[in-house]
Amino acid sequence: MEKILLGFLAVSLTAGAAMAQTALAPVNEGGVRRNAWEQIPAGFIGNWKLDLMASKYGTTAPRMQYRIFDYTADGKFLCTYITLGGKGGFASGNWAVQLDGTPGAEYTRAYGSTPFAIVTLKKVDENNLDLTAARFGKVFEAGTFTLSPDGETLTFSYHQGDKQDTAVYHRWDMLN
Repeated sequence: MEKILLGFLAVSLTAGAAMAQTALAPVNEGGVRRNAWEQIPAGFIGNWKLDLMASKYGTTAPRMQYRIFDYTADGKFLCTYITLGGKGGFASGNWAVQLDGTPGAEYTRAYGSTPFAIVTLKKVDENNLDLTAARFGKVFEAGTFTLSPDGETLTFSYHQGDKQDTAVYHRWDMLN
């Protein structure tokens, strides 16, 4: 099953990798950042693989999950993911948002072009991003992505209702 995940991600990453190689525009003379790319902490950008042994779930744990964080053409922060659920089903989706809490749509394969949820992301600092996800006006998931000081570990601590989950990811080079 992991080979299926790897094939899907290899195709998905091709387009994103080309955009990620574009250099960020410098900060202007007044120190003001001119576009959204400059707001996104570069340490988050890349491929991440879930470390099940280091993670803790109050909800049903997935068997595996991969996340890819990248830039979009319009400077938004893009998250693409694929999950092998605890019961064996695959789920995949994506969302693209600004880092100022402006809502963005999350799309999943199961829902097609109909948004599954509305996601907001707020930059706390260079190592922390706060996320909320809502459906029908009600938040069902809220948490924080935290990047380790060495930039090699990403922890997503979040709650769904009264359940607390902590997903720990490590940088993934697609070879392991």
